[in-house]
Amino acid sequence: MQIPTNPIVCDGCARPASPDHIAERLARLERATRFRPVHINVLFVALAPTARPEDDFYGPPQSNIFYESLMDALDITPPAGDAAAHLPEFQRKGYYLAYLSECPIPGEQGSEAAAISALSPALIRRIRFNYKPKHIALLGNVLAPLIEILQKSGLGPLLLLDQGKPLSIPVTADLSARAGFRSTLRTALSTGASSENRLSDYDRMQCKQA
Repeated sequence: MQIPTNPIVCDGCARPASPDHIAERLARLERATRFRPVHINVLFVALAPTARPEDDFYGPPQSNIFYESLMDALDITPPAGDAAAHLPEFQRKGYYLAYLSECPIPGEQGSEAAAISALSPALIRRIRFNYKPKHIALLGNVLAPLIEILQKSGLGPLLLLDQGKPLSIPVTADLSARAGFRSTLRTALSTGASSENRLSDYDRMQCKQA
């Protein structure tokens, strides 16, 4: 008689996972943790990491359009020929990139919306008890539904938005698009720095208990 086995469920994406999948997630977290600030000024949140391990943001990535666009907008320029030098400066300025899903998302129809619905509670817990940032910047219009979820959770005052929407990242090397992203991000950062972006009493209480 064959004894049924329960599949492993990944904590990072809430999907059934193989041992290789778990190992890849842990490797991504290890790379990211090396560059995590002690105190996070701005937590950048994207949907999910790239499917190619060699393009991991904290690699640094071989395919670096997103990476370079973000670093350029933040005025982080490494010495010539040393792309990896971006990361210590990114860390020093209090920036950290996290993901709603800590694992790549399959390209199935509706998978992005399903991920937001399933994983937003875990993201909120990580923000409250782990990251505890001063500000949160959502990256990519696909995360628009997350705005209302964060607002209802009491984290709305921390959001840095572009006219009420997530920040859009250029996905090409188009210089005008990158300049637009740079301007938008700077505006969001300056607005957040000058506003009363504070947690609600409930969230302050939760953070103290963490």
